This record gives sequence, structure tokens and C-alpha cells, in this order.
Amino acid sequence: MMSKTLSWLAIAGLVCILGWDAQAQPVYKWVDADGKTHYGSQPPPSKADAEPLKLQSNNGSTRSTSGASKSTQQYNADGTKKIPKDVEEFGQGMKKALETVDSKQVPLNCAAAVDNIHYQADQMLEVGQKNVRDGYMVQADFDKAAPKIREAKGKYSVSDCQGASGGKKSFYQCMSSSNNHVMGCDKQHKH
Repeated sequence: MMSKTLSWLAIAGLVCILGWDAQAQPVYKWVDADGKTHYGSQPPPSKADAEPLKLQSNNGSTRSTSGASKSTQQYNADGTKKIPKDVEEFGQGMKKALETVDSKQVPLNCAAAVDNIHYQADQMLEVGQKNVRDGYMVQADFDKAAPKIREAKGKYSVSDCQGASGGKKSFYQCMSSSNNHVMGCDKQHKH
């Protein structure tokens, strides 16, 4: 089952936000009329009160996505950098978005599904390595999770997809869409 194998680093991979150059593009947070929180690179035109988030830059300073910077780095007991509250909230929003499956169903395409699974697993590994380099994850945690991701990645192939049935086939069909993430497809199609 992919969720038990991949979710730990997939969630840790959300910290990839910390690696962004905070000057590159602002990230906004706003609440809609129904009270639902949203995140995006641009606020909707009707929400002038959308607030730019403060993201952690690689040099340890907190930078508002609109520009200002101040050094406020704090550390956890294991020596890793603490994640700022705004970035943590953004990460939770990203996790929720990754767990959401596009309602538009696409036909099963085994080659595309396997490419998407492998690409996303590779991204999780790269993000984990970056988080170790940037001080947001200890090497031992990455070393524990990385083999599980590589093992899970190896279980998905075109031939496995072509012979799949039931929930596993539905998972592959879900992953045929490049709009979906393994976290969402696995959550919706347990196999």
C-alpha cells in the first residue's frame, strides 16, 4: 500500500516551500465567503485583504513574500530549524491540496501513470535531500524514509498497471492524470 510507504516523506516533502527563494513569487492566504482558507500565487480580485505569507529563505531570515526581511531563526531540540507558523500553515494547505483528486476522470494510461508516480517519488527524494541540506530535516530521518520511497517507486511499472484490477487499477487510472498526486490517489483508491 503506497500511503504507508510514501506519506511520511510526502508530508515532510511539503517543507519544500522553505527552499523557495522568497523573492521569486509572493504567496497569498485568504478566506472565502464560506470561511474556507485558500493559498495561491495571486489573491482573487475580490479579496484585497489577502495577506502575503512570510516564508523562510535559505539564509535563515524570514522574508515576507512581499519583500521585508528579518533574521529570526529558531531551532528544534534535534538541531533542525523550526518551521515558521505561516509556512507550516501553507504546508498544511498544500498537503490538503495534494490529497484532493481532480474530479475530471481521464482514461487509464499506464505509461503516464507510472511516469507520474516515479516523477513524484523522485521529487519527494529531492525535497528530502534539500531539507537535510537546509537544516529542516536530520539526515537519519531521511536515510530511514528514502529506501521506503525507492522501494515503493520500484513496485509501480507499466506491466503491473496493465495487469491491475480493482482498487489498484483505479489508483493507476487516477495517476494517469498529471493533475493528481500519489497522496490523493492513494487516499481515494486504497489498494
